[in-house]
Amino acid sequence: MRIVFLSLALLGCALSAVGAELGKVEQSTIDHFLRLDGIVEAVHRSTLSAQTSGQVVEVLVDAGDLVPAGALVIRLRDVEQKAEVRRAEAAVQAARAQYEEAQKEFVRVEGIFARKLVAQSAMDKARAARDAARANLNAAEARLTRAREQLAYTQVRAPYSGIVLERHVQVGESVAPGVPLITGVSLERLRVVADIPQNDIEAVRREKMARVWLPQSMPVERRAGDITFFAYADPATSTFKVRVSLPEGVTGLYPGMYLKTDFKIGTRDVLSVPLSAVVHRASMTGVYVAGEGMPVLRQVRLGPELDGQRVEVLAGLVAGEDVYLDPAEAIALRQGVRGHE
Repeated sequence: MRIVFLSLALLGCALSAVGAELGKVEQSTIDHFLRLDGIVEAVHRSTLSAQTSGQVVEVLVDAGDLVPAGALVIRLRDVEQKAEVRRAEAAVQAARAQYEEAQKEFVRVEGIFARKLVAQSAMDKARAARDAARANLNAAEARLTRAREQLAYTQVRAPYSGIVLERHVQVGESVAPGVPLITGVSLERLRVVADIPQNDIEAVRREKMARVWLPQSMPVERRAGDITFFAYADPATSTFKVRVSLPEGVTGLYPGMYLKTDFKIGTRDVLSVPLSAVVHRASMTGVYVAGEGMPVLRQVRLGPELDGQRVEVLAGLVAGEDVYLDPAEAIALRQGVRGHE
């Protein structure tokens, strides 16, 4: 009688299993990646230096400040530069007056010469005086342009939007052309730099594909045009530097941060199961395999997730086996069988 009841229970379990959803242990070929730690660095990093002499009268930013493009960051004393601009403006006015007078004289002499009332020498003298006056005006205007440029140099502005890394001067210091004032980096264009072991560099160069894992985001895939290879190895570490450009507009990244970066080095064959089939029991990880009569819990060793829906199986399963997609259904089936034993 016990055998009859057990057979009926197994039959009921089999009928119940018809509604349970099963998934296959699949074998497939996937991209093989080398995962490394990449360091974020700015494409644009610069140190602003003084381009004119003067005393620092105001420092408007400090290390760590975010600065928009064109913002005033340092102001120098500009008394001498303003005086030079006024002097140059006066020189231009005087030179323009001389040129206008010489031009009028040239026109007057040219009219008289046309009537053959003056000699050729007088005509040549008037022309020479006009050309000299024009040259003096051009020189005066050039000196005015230079003076205005020197005045503009007393207001140091950010060349691009970015973050201030370090300031090199204090209020009251006197500076000369070439003296460093402030160092900053742009956050608009960033890249990741990684060190590739020499044993893998040829495969990385051949595949020309990388994935950068951004914080709290999906990975960014970059191809050949976004990857730069250094042509020499570091003799201390036997590694090759590789730069991976990031898309513009990426936020939340700062120079010096570490990002996981995958470099494709080929392909490999893997076994995988759906993530939903995996069950964790204390320190054991397993899946319920469709066996004869009832689901069987089998311990497995798993690798990384593949696409967010499946996970690699390193040991414990073979291709083609059926696993229960919902472990709760598998447990219910097992309890149903045992309850009839």
